[in-house]
Amino acid sequence: MDVLLLALSLFVFTMALAVFSNRQRARKELHCELHPNCLLTRWPLLFVTGPRSFFYFSAYWNGYTSYLAEHGYEVFNLRLPWNKTPYRQKRFLDFIEQQEKLGRKFHLFVDPPTFGELEELLRTRNSPAIMSLTEISDSTRSHHSGALKALPVPFANVELLTSAKAPLVTRFTYALHKVSLTKYFLPSLSVLGACEDTALTNARLLLERSQVLAEQDFREG
Repeated sequence: MDVLLLALSLFVFTMALAVFSNRQRARKELHCELHPNCLLTRWPLLFVTGPRSFFYFSAYWNGYTSYLAEHGYEVFNLRLPWNKTPYRQKRFLDFIEQQEKLGRKFHLFVDPPTFGELEELLRTRNSPAIMSLTEISDSTRSHHSGALKALPVPFANVELLTSAKAPLVTRFTYALHKVSLTKYFLPSLSVLGACEDTALTNARLLLERSQVLAEQDFREG
């Protein structure tokens, strides 16, 4: 009975810690001076959520999207199902088909595991709704494609700085997140913008990528 009570208490504590960690991350913002005269993209930036679990489910990209929005970019988040690849693929395909019917276009941003899930779909379906694809990774966790043919849309990999200086509770719950999703090669907390010492620098790298996309839109328009 004591063992059962101890196990139940540990479970409740872990769940409460996971909720606290997610809420703590979601409240954090990137405070900085804005870069002036940013060339804006013609099409919105669409950040896709990677694999999630109860230990990491809120504010997947942390402060990146709000940072870009503050610089004038139109930014959206596409929340795919948490971690079932067939469901995630279907939700993405449904979204793409809907956007095609509406005549909408966007620049897609994904992490390595999501790129791995969607690569075949992106190759076989040259959707007019996708204007570009950007993979966000660190130097050791990018998705290595075995395809010999280039993607049908402009592609770039943005390698971000890595760090281990996230809050202790965030590092603990993210470790549980990785343990619960061992089938995925998940990005580091720093790549996702959860480490304070690299978050702003990494956000600026994404801003630079967004300006490259804006120049691309300008030339094509």
